[in-house]
Amino acid sequence: MADISFDRGGQDNPLASFLGNNWRTLIAAVVAALLAVGGYAAYTSYAKKAKAQAENDLGAIIASKTGPERLSALEAYVKTAPASTKDAALLELARTAAEQGNHAKAAEAWNQLALAAPGGVKDLAVLGQASALAQAGDKAQAVKLLADFMPKAPKAFQPLVARQLAAVAEDAQAWTEALAAYERLREAAEGGNKALFEAKITEIKAKTK
Repeated sequence: MADISFDRGGQDNPLASFLGNNWRTLIAAVVAALLAVGGYAAYTSYAKKAKAQAENDLGAIIASKTGPERLSALEAYVKTAPASTKDAALLELARTAAEQGNHAKAAEAWNQLALAAPGGVKDLAVLGQASALAQAGDKAQAVKLLADFMPKAPKAFQPLVARQLAAVAEDAQAWTEALAAYERLREAAEGGNKALFEAKITEIKAKTK
């Protein structure tokens, strides 16, 4: 996706310039931060349950294995994992697969987590799955997943979903979905951010004429 840039009639707006030049980086950072914080919280929560129930196999895999060996061990573990540790194992599987560049496998792990996990972890998993799908090259499926999820997402999640959808949809040239996402962002934005989203909306409309 191209970085945001537009003519401001000679006016020097440092905020707009910074956001415009770092658009993709900012989106990636926000999503990564959410996944990292949410993922860590989910993992520690499930890890405590696993420890209390003497489910030590997952901890042993994480502590003793690395690289492809860890990925293979996690895949095998997930197949027979007890309910008390399966979600944590899927989370670790998604993270490990992504680290090794196997985004298709990461997307499948996120998908399994989204189907089985409770509340906030489920929402996190949908974003993770969409990100992995896009990185695996299946941008059309990532766009569909995010577009379907956005109206169902908790209110606090919706701006983040809209940002991710806008970025992925524009990159995939899915202009209808990209336009809808930017319009939602514009409605919620204030000040200079509103002008940035307005510029993207104008740019996309020009491309679809």
